Amino acid sequence: MGKDGFPIKAAAWLALAAMFLSVAPNAAAQANSIFPKGWDSNVRDRLFMRLGYTSVLTKTKSDDARDITGPAVTRQDLIDAFNKGQQMSEDCDNALPSCEEYFNDNNGGNDYFQAKNLLIGYLDNLGMNGLGTPTGIKVKAEKQVGTPTVSVGFWLDDDRKWLLEGFVLAAPMEVKIYGDGVRANGSPNGLNGRHIVTTKLLPPLVIGSYHFGNRDSWIRPYLGVGATYAVFFGARTTSFFDQYQGGKTTVSTKNTFGAGPFVGLASPINDDWHVNVSVGQIKMDTTARLVTSGTQIQSGAAVIQDYPNTDPYNIVKAINFGEGLWKRDNPGKANGLTTTLMELVKRNRGGDSDLGTFVREQKIKLTNTIVTVSVGRSF
Repeated sequence: MGKDGFPIKAAAWLALAAMFLSVAPNAAAQANSIFPKGWDSNVRDRLFMRLGYTSVLTKTKSDDARDITGPAVTRQDLIDAFNKGQQMSEDCDNALPSCEEYFNDNNGGNDYFQAKNLLIGYLDNLGMNGLGTPTGIKVKAEKQVGTPTVSVGFWLDDDRKWLLEGFVLAAPMEVKIYGDGVRANGSPNGLNGRHIVTTKLLPPLVIGSYHFGNRDSWIRPYLGVGATYAVFFGARTTSFFDQYQGGKTTVSTKNTFGAGPFVGLASPINDDWHVNVSVGQIKMDTTARLVTSGTQIQSGAAVIQDYPNTDPYNIVKAINFGEGLWKRDNPGKANGLTTTLMELVKRNRGGDSDLGTFVREQKIKLTNTIVTVSVGRSF
């Protein structure tokens, strides 16, 4: 039946449409007043309106998300943070006011430098300039959404072979976006299958088609081409996604144009009424931009587990190695090593309260199968 119950919704909407279109029996006769004198034979007789239900089934293919403003923490940030911790620890030996115990010989200081060298060495071997968006972060759109639609059609010739139909009214579709992708070892990443964003979509659609048979045929198949301009707006991130990103994230998606083939069947009920079914496919390319503000990276953050996690250059193992040392030597401290290093990074940046605002982008390809069931009435 489909995720959103398309057959049931379509049937219910068609019943309502039939009631709506039939409330004024004399409407066709009275409609002359809305057309200029002399237009009846040229325009009015070729016009009709359809009320229906449109369902969109979507397949998504996305590139990896990529950092536009660079990683949240660079390789040099990490080196400077370790050095800052060492300096403040040495200040304790000299009884200076800036004293704070981080990495010294009394709490396994040499082990921390081993951890630093391990992490920095792995970053260098992998060509990573720091800790930013992990590789393999992809997205996929909700598989099926639908909305009631209103369209107006105009026959371009007296034989009613060529038709131009425009969808002039539709409720915006609300589309859920889910995380996708795998880690370096092939396991699902922390976003895989999780609801991360909800956005609204308004896709005005125009279809030009050629109808086989004649105007009195009981059933008329047709072929055509449809074009749409998808407008995305009102995106909202989930709290889970904000937490994964390390801060409040806003999402904007570039509006995009698409076109593709359509087929359909139309069948008259009487001189005024007809039913219609159409199926088409439109492919679109778009880009989503994500802006995360107030960024924080803490020990145990889900994003850490999505960094490269296979030998010989296992970033996750290197981070966990340092975390284990810190827990061993600092059993009374609430913060782990990653949280501590990020605090030192912020100190080195002038005492900022967070790591800053960062921009990511993701290219997305959408293949949309568009199914419409409608009932129409001539003017």
